[in-house]
Parts: sequence; structure tokens; C-alpha cells
Amino acid sequence: MAAVTVPVLALRGEEKEPLPALGVTASVPVSLEMPLGFGPSWVPSGFRERIRQSDVSEPGDPFGPTVTRVWKKQARTGDPWGGAEIALYVRTGVPDPAQAIGTSGQRVDINGATGHLAASEGDGKSSVDWVAGPHTVLMIATSHVEVSKADLLRMARSVRAASGTATVPVVLRGLPEGWSSRSATVSGPSAGTWRAQVSAVREEKVVAKTKGDGGSLSVTVGVGTEAPAGGEKLTVGGHPARHPVRSDAAGRSLTYLVVDLGHNRLMTVIGDGLALGELTTIAEQTEIAPAGLDWLDR
Repeated sequence: MAAVTVPVLALRGEEKEPLPALGVTASVPVSLEMPLGFGPSWVPSGFRERIRQSDVSEPGDPFGPTVTRVWKKQARTGDPWGGAEIALYVRTGVPDPAQAIGTSGQRVDINGATGHLAASEGDGKSSVDWVAGPHTVLMIATSHVEVSKADLLRMARSVRAASGTATVPVVLRGLPEGWSSRSATVSGPSAGTWRAQVSAVREEKVVAKTKGDGGSLSVTVGVGTEAPAGGEKLTVGGHPARHPVRSDAAGRSLTYLVVDLGHNRLMTVIGDGLALGELTTIAEQTEIAPAGLDWLDR
């Protein structure tokens, strides 16, 4: 296989600025980009879409692949989850939709389809789900925010088929044999301050064959890092990097690698069941192409 130069880009404000390229031999990645499928034309005042997540389904998953779109009042440059949010779960590959939705709660009409609404009990959690077509189940759920029944139903009834794709600006091209990408989350206050995290796992058949433990991997590109400070100084793909180490019980099994891509952009690679050399290869073969993120500015 011929060596290729993978373009690595960072955004600063509204401008795209090229960074020194990482020279790698590319492998075929698992695409986590999925069609949006559906979207609301109305959301409660003050909420803007700030997170899109795509998940590949596990074998036997009753829901199939899922695209999650999240509206929040406040956006973060770091870990986006938590706080007041309203999420739309789009599942268009459900084998048996009738068995995949809950039947508790109040029966409601969603544009001619029967839905089930679970009202908040003062805990900021409410939801409504319904079958929107063959193999298609939709759900809107709130977390840490009180949304009236009227507004929840209005949002649900505004949902229509939507074009477009949940794009992923980070693609893992250098995963070890037996590993595959499973989910990707893109978030941020704007298209210029986006954050993307791609997660991968070791496939079950490989775990069974080797009689080893599972394993997990996350690659995050953003304006900051959740990794510990310090660590051995390294160079990865021509970029300054460091290898922090955690001494606490929960972190002893984790291997960290932080690569400074320049222009206030960091790549954080965290592996459980992977050595530093493997993380280095993954980092060098990761492609970063920030396109299709204009939804963060709407």
C-alpha cells in the first residue's frame, strides 16, 4: 500500500489553517457518518443544536444505528454532556419498531402516529417516542430541564424528514487489527471551536479468540484536553506531544497521548488495552478534515 499524506486542518475563528501534515500509510476506516434522517422545525426558545452523535449498533441491538441530535442553552468547548438539554434520537434501522418503544405513559397523537409521553415528575426528565415509518423509531427526551407537555408535543409534531449527514471531522485510519470505530460525537459553541470525539472497541470475536479482556479507545480533537498535566515529552508525526500517566486506581489501566496540532488544537488519545506505541500509530494515521460543521453556527 502506498504511503499518503493525510491532511490535518485546524480552525481558528472562521478561518481554516493548514497544519504540518502527518505522513502515514492509510488504511480503510469505518465510516461513522450517517444520514440525519429527521429533524424538528421548532424547538423551545433559547435552545440551539450543539451536539450530534452517531452510534453503530452492536449485534442484536433492538434499536439499530442511532443518530442523536441535542439542543442546549449553553455550549461547551470541552465535554459537551450534562446540563439542560433536549435530545432527538433517530433510529431508522429498527428490526421490530413495535417492540422497541415503550408503552407506558400517556398515549398521544404525533401526526397520525400513536406515541407515548412520559411527563416530568419534577426531575427535569420527560420523553415522547413514536414509530415514524417502517423500521423507524423516534424519541425526544429532556434532561435537567422542565419542558411543558405542550412544548414537548409541539416539537415532536414538528419533526419531518431531513436531508444532510451527521459529518465526522475525525477519521481513524490506523486502528489495530480487530478494532473498529463505534461512535462519534461532534459538538461546540461554533464551527470555529468544534470538538470531536471518536470511540472504538476491540471486536468480541477477537477478544474471545485471544481470551483477553475487551478494550476501548477514544480520540478527541478540540481546543483543550481532559488528560492529566505533565508527562514524558515526545514527537508524534512532527508535532510536539506528551505521555501523561495516572497513578490512581481507576486510571492505571489507561494509556494517554496528547498531541499539540498547533493553532490551539489538541488531539487526546486514550487507550485501555493499548500500548503507547499503538496509540502513536493511531494518532499518526488519524485524518482531521473539519467540513460540514456550519450547523454549529445556526
